[in-house]
Amino acid sequence: MTRFFRSRRFGVDDAGAIAVLVAILAPALLAVAAFSVDVARWYVEGVRLQKAADAAALAGVVFMPQDLPTATSTALRVAAMNGFTSGVTVTQGSRPSQLQVTIASRVSNSFAVLMGIPYTTVARTGISDYTGPAPMGSPCNVYGNEPAGSPGAGPTSVLPGTPVNPFCTTSPLYWGNIEGPNTDKVQGDRYMNRTCSSNVDGCTGGVNDEFKPAGYFYIVRVLNPARTGPITLQLYDPAWDYTSVDCSSLPSSMPSNNMNQYATTDAQTRYRNSLNSFCSGDYAPGLGSADPNERVDTSFALRAPAISGNPLDGAPVGNCSAQFKGQTTAPTATQLQQYRTAGSPASGANPLYNQDLSATFHSWFALCTFTPTAAGDYYLQVRTNVALPSALTQTGATKLIACSDTTNALCTVPPNGAVTSQLGDDTSVHGHGANQWAVRAVSLDGTQVSVAGYERMAIDINASNPTTTFNLIRAIPAAAGKFIKFDFFDAADGSSGGTVQVLPPTDATGTLASGSITGCTGSGVVSGTLAGCSVTVSPSANNGKIQNVNVPIPSDYSCNYASPGGCWFRVVIRYSQATDVTTWTATIQGDPVRLVK
Repeated sequence: MTRFFRSRRFGVDDAGAIAVLVAILAPALLAVAAFSVDVARWYVEGVRLQKAADAAALAGVVFMPQDLPTATSTALRVAAMNGFTSGVTVTQGSRPSQLQVTIASRVSNSFAVLMGIPYTTVARTGISDYTGPAPMGSPCNVYGNEPAGSPGAGPTSVLPGTPVNPFCTTSPLYWGNIEGPNTDKVQGDRYMNRTCSSNVDGCTGGVNDEFKPAGYFYIVRVLNPARTGPITLQLYDPAWDYTSVDCSSLPSSMPSNNMNQYATTDAQTRYRNSLNSFCSGDYAPGLGSADPNERVDTSFALRAPAISGNPLDGAPVGNCSAQFKGQTTAPTATQLQQYRTAGSPASGANPLYNQDLSATFHSWFALCTFTPTAAGDYYLQVRTNVALPSALTQTGATKLIACSDTTNALCTVPPNGAVTSQLGDDTSVHGHGANQWAVRAVSLDGTQVSVAGYERMAIDINASNPTTTFNLIRAIPAAAGKFIKFDFFDAADGSSGGTVQVLPPTDATGTLASGSITGCTGSGVVSGTLAGCSVTVSPSANNGKIQNVNVPIPSDYSCNYASPGGCWFRVVIRYSQATDVTTWTATIQGDPVRLVK
């Protein structure tokens, strides 16, 4: 009993103490409870800010690294769509490929104001990184070989102001290539040919499963339009004029060095019937001679930059469109001679002279001049499956060009909109042959413009005992830790074999600064580890076959991104003899757009 009463007395005393304690602490507890309401509001606002910052960073980063102004405006627009029109800061991240977006918001406090804190600023940051489609083949303002021009046909030597890179040269020993759609895929063009012979990779029942009716795209990358000024795109020998691969089908001699206004000093060398720097070597692979019913007509058109990064979304650019009618016989001296007596206007005009042919054959032809208004990638589309306008389909090589430049006397036919609007194939268009050509961009400052392949390119190597080094793909520092997926198709035709080796950029830092690549693996003709990242090729093993090379990019990789000529992985091809059309594809694998914070 005594214990019971003591216990009861202790409980009464405790309750009183708690009541007193609550009375003392009640204002503080209420303040804390009220403050927690403000904290919850800050948290909710922080979540909203983070989502908006991430969305803005992801939307704008696809324009990095070459176009920070557009990346910024895009990020600001997306932030505004999410309710934030002020307090938004957009900057480049720690790498040129990164975009950092910080959004700050002022939250009015409900209870903290009683403590002298009327509002609180909440900020969140999103950082995204972008490894976009990488250019292939060239950081230079010339893609392919660059024979000298004639005084009447543009610059006569290498263009000034090339980006700092040891592989910008007038003679990289390759031409751009495209084949007619009826050419067998086994002849080297992986994507523009409809048909296949047996035992060729990527074919089913004689049909090329990899056929791309839109053709090939080449990037004309403009870094600073204020410094380039107007840009003139020139095409070297853009028409398919059958000469044989070594130009042996041309006439044995030309009457004069002054044959026409496009060859006023060097016609006898420019039109020589031998393999030389002017000979691009248009031919009909797999045939003894050109088939007169299988003329190859080649179309070129320039498209504007596309926000989506898909070249097909780029709008056609002004008058930058042309089609070139092919010839199944080699040009004759008579067709190339402007006057009855070569170089003598007094002798009268030669009625058989073909001005269109002379303007394009073994010469630089001005496709168009355009003035870029913003930095970005323009896309040069090249294809051989678009029908010529009716004015060009008549028999004979009367008009080779269809374009919209009304100031050029050669361009007498309206442009053919189908060059860009035709999304699929036109099976009525035939053509069996390989057309070799080159392209260059003439501007005030050549360091601010380059021409390169886009994801895939077909090239022709036509030389004796060549060691050809060309730029494979540009991998910016954001590619560290990823790998390059490199494929080449139908290597070593017309040769006795050789090697294809991948080398790191000359300006690479980290592990690749040693000048060699380790850890490369192959699949296809050669599988397994590739010592020195090198593959042995031969015509018997690689004919019509795809060889894959996986090239790891170390996590410590970096390079001189500030230079347009920096960060280029290279390919060295060593053949004992080559007349070889090969298709190359290279992509950087991994998520192209990702948040890093």
